[in-house]
Amino acid sequence: MKFRIVAGCAALGFALAASAQNLVITNARIIDGTGNVIERGSVTVKDGKLISVGAGGAAGSAGTRIDAHGMTVMAGFIDAHRHLIRGDADAWLKDHAGDNMKSFVNAGFTTVFSMGDDPKGILELRRRLKTGELAGPTLYATRVIPLSGPMPRPAAAPRGPFTDLARTDPARPPDRPETAPPAIPDEESRAAVRAAKQEGFDAIKTFMLATPGGPEGHTLSVIVDEAHRQGLRVFTHATAVQDALAAVNAHVDVLAHTAHIGRLEEDESARRTLLDSHVPMVSTLAVFIPHFDDQNRPLFRDGGPFPMPRPLSSGGQGPVNARILWEGGMAYAYGTDTQWDPRASLADELRALNLVFSPRDIIKILGPNTAAAINKSGELGTLEPGKNADIVLIDGDPLQDVFNLTCVVLVVKDGKVMVDHRGKHRAATD
Repeated sequence: MKFRIVAGCAALGFALAASAQNLVITNARIIDGTGNVIERGSVTVKDGKLISVGAGGAAGSAGTRIDAHGMTVMAGFIDAHRHLIRGDADAWLKDHAGDNMKSFVNAGFTTVFSMGDDPKGILELRRRLKTGELAGPTLYATRVIPLSGPMPRPAAAPRGPFTDLARTDPARPPDRPETAPPAIPDEESRAAVRAAKQEGFDAIKTFMLATPGGPEGHTLSVIVDEAHRQGLRVFTHATAVQDALAAVNAHVDVLAHTAHIGRLEEDESARRTLLDSHVPMVSTLAVFIPHFDDQNRPLFRDGGPFPMPRPLSSGGQGPVNARILWEGGMAYAYGTDTQWDPRASLADELRALNLVFSPRDIIKILGPNTAAAINKSGELGTLEPGKNADIVLIDGDPLQDVFNLTCVVLVVKDGKVMVDHRGKHRAATD
């Protein structure tokens, strides 16, 4: 008999290989991310790249052979919206970075995009991962650049021990600001983008909260123009439909959240504008549904009690808007924007996605769509020859039960076996 921990399997430890290996994974159910499912297939890895993916046993291929025993092989997972550093950056790097980075790979995440962390701290974290001082996922980092001068604190903004603004969300009436904030000079915005490029950031992050007659749309257009000159993409936080419209009108590259304030089923014009922009959207749906701890307490992402009822309404409207946009052809991607352990965050996000998406849809969201959103389709998201050898082995078939995605028992990143707990997992679940 099996039992489930964190909606799928036992949380397991971490193992690190010293260097890239030539590998052959045989006897696997392969879900390659392009729509193909290969029963009893094999995957061959050489020098950190996928060499072959197909039916049969890859006879004659050299390298360490791993018998998957019928388990499922997929491309390594990508979280396109995560915040990592909590509290003082130096203290976090010293005390928590190692375990935190290992937790991502243990859950199957080989790539993570930081959507706004302490600038100095996140670049140092990325450096340590690149040099191998820390074991963990490939990390990309955004630099947050403002769209206006300071905005007044909403009257209903959270106070006390739990101050996450998403508890009320200033984008949601009646707390939505009605007065335009001060504008930022165009050259100051352009200089901030150039500085971000010089510092080594991978992308720009902005927060869109459009005010009546305000400067936000113009400033975002300026930032996008300069970012594209510098070869950077722009991700924009826009939780309300009207803010998502302002963002796509400024030609941003990615909407960092599902727009969950506003009913797209009642607004054909907004729906058409979002779809015609061809801007991908990241899910982050689990922020607005309760996370349940081991005592069955419903918690918000800040660790405090889940606030009823306003965020919960987004927990319903977000999936509705997501499915409407999906039906229209939007490239919908995966991201969590939560603080929980990555395996638990995956389970929570799957609960929300599962309301309106099939397992096949979710695999597309988690793989090729997210790789496209972060502009890495040539390297990640599917199992195809020439792509990075980022691979997960899953005990179970996620096409039959999507929560099997939480049962990752082996992880290969850039051809290196980072996690291998097949035997331990079987012992833990028998």
